[in-house]
Amino acid sequence: MELYSGICGSYPRPPELRKAIDRYEKGYITKEELNSVYLKSLRMIIEIQERAGLNIISSGLLMWDDLLRPFAKGLEGIKLNGLLRFFDNNFYYRVPVIVDKIRRKKPIVLSEAKNLAKHTTRLKKLVLPGPFTFIQLSRNEYYSSMRSLADDILDALVDEIKDLAKFIDFLQIDEPSLVDSEIPIDNRKEGVNLVNELVSRIDIPRDKIIVATYFHLDEQCYQILLNLKTGLHIDMISTPRKAFNALKEYGFKGDLISLGLVDSRNIKVENVEEIANKAYDILDEIHAKAVIFSTNTWLDYIPFENARSKVEVLGKLLQIMRGEVT
Repeated sequence: MELYSGICGSYPRPPELRKAIDRYEKGYITKEELNSVYLKSLRMIIEIQERAGLNIISSGLLMWDDLLRPFAKGLEGIKLNGLLRFFDNNFYYRVPVIVDKIRRKKPIVLSEAKNLAKHTTRLKKLVLPGPFTFIQLSRNEYYSSMRSLADDILDALVDEIKDLAKFIDFLQIDEPSLVDSEIPIDNRKEGVNLVNELVSRIDIPRDKIIVATYFHLDEQCYQILLNLKTGLHIDMISTPRKAFNALKEYGFKGDLISLGLVDSRNIKVENVEEIANKAYDILDEIHAKAVIFSTNTWLDYIPFENARSKVEVLGKLLQIMRGEVT
């Protein structure tokens, strides 16, 4: 079994970058000056992950304001509207409103992938919003059928992934709506089909693709997720007993599973030995060729320095699970 460790998606912006973004938005600095601060911050985030011992490195999504924003701004046919709560968090996203045919005219996060590849020699992972969650969290004012909307979103994501593929080792497709109990089961099953359709159209090996869900997991949700033809990231923190029971009942026999064992929404630093014991219990219930130990969701729900502590826990966890320390 191959063992990895890496964060699930984002990292909080360093204070210097937060200040630079604010100054740029007020017109005090140029785009070039902002980009200089961004690249310095990116190198810092990469260094934090590498020093902690992680072997899958994320860009930290430092310029992403929310999961959908880069694509809502980068695709034609979409305008941004007001803020809505992002699931059950004190965290908000701007609602994409679809007002015309969706088209991708140019790469959206390609420069992010290139910069990540330039500044680390370790395995690299980039995140994209999944098609189902994008549709669920958007407001459609243009398409007469959901199939037409889905087709154009799939086309845009496929084109984006084709440009990214040679710069990354793992692709994470975020689909928290697949475990949203407020969405009817049949709709979520169609969401799984939509994700499978996406991955069938790209060249990245399916054992290098992770579909990430978070904030909830129970047996019913997990049964639906097992129809995904990809690797899977699951949140073992938000509903821990239900999540463990789901794994115990149905197991896992795929190539790749990512276990969200470190809490991204709480500043308390976990005891790494206790997390390792949980990890051993989970590994007894599953059969996977590769396992990633991860945070349960994005890290930018907590402050910058607290996130550093969480990353260090992940690095120590990987060492313990590999038998490098006792």
